[in-house]
Amino acid sequence: MTSPFPSSTQPAEHGSGPYDYEIAPNGDVVLILNRPNAPFAAWDWNDPAVSTSATSAENDLLKSPAPAHSITFLVSSHHLRLASSVFSAAFAGPWSESVLAGDGRHRIATEDWDVEAFLILLNILHGRNNRVPTAVTLETLCKISVLVDYYRVHEAVRFPSMHWLNGLRDSIPRTYRREMLLWMCISWVFQDDFLFRVATETTILESTGPVSARQLPIPERVINLPRSQNQNNASWPKRIF
Repeated sequence: MTSPFPSSTQPAEHGSGPYDYEIAPNGDVVLILNRPNAPFAAWDWNDPAVSTSATSAENDLLKSPAPAHSITFLVSSHHLRLASSVFSAAFAGPWSESVLAGDGRHRIATEDWDVEAFLILLNILHGRNNRVPTAVTLETLCKISVLVDYYRVHEAVRFPSMHWLNGLRDSIPRTYRREMLLWMCISWVFQDDFLFRVATETTILESTGPVSARQLPIPERVINLPRSQNQNNASWPKRIF
């Protein structure tokens, strides 16, 4: 079966008009991403819970340069309303969270999101499957999962997320380090029982102290479960979800 998604993992090129990305050419809303590419799940190697050394790849992940300016996306409020209760609430009533500009389009600001992950999500929500990659890195998938959780668009992202997870699941580590927290977040958001069990068991058994979620959407009751609640209990992840 041929996948409907392109093989490239790179986002679409910048638009040639006044907006950085034109997701919907006739869109009625401009999303303004302030402080794009903010530090993500920053890892403290002095954390007492960390028992392993940094790898060069993990250190490099924390050094991605951020654009010096805000990024704009021209989008359709209709598509975003249908997919997300969060966007639907923002567009309700007098659009109190938005500003109508001289071009007749509303502005809604957000901040800190990764540009590539946000672009992929917006393309999915607008049905632009030819702009959605078949494969993404673990880092990008975790950033997408945070967006999915925040905007509550699990159903809209279900199909591509299955492709992405299938391409990465064999690479899950068996030692506690930053990657494992990313896996815990991804498996929690997308409710993958097997990956969630591997990630939580490894984290609980190999960490040497209380674990920080690093601002990822992992519930406290999950990330610091006592070892006795996780060991030798095959049904445990399903009771959590």
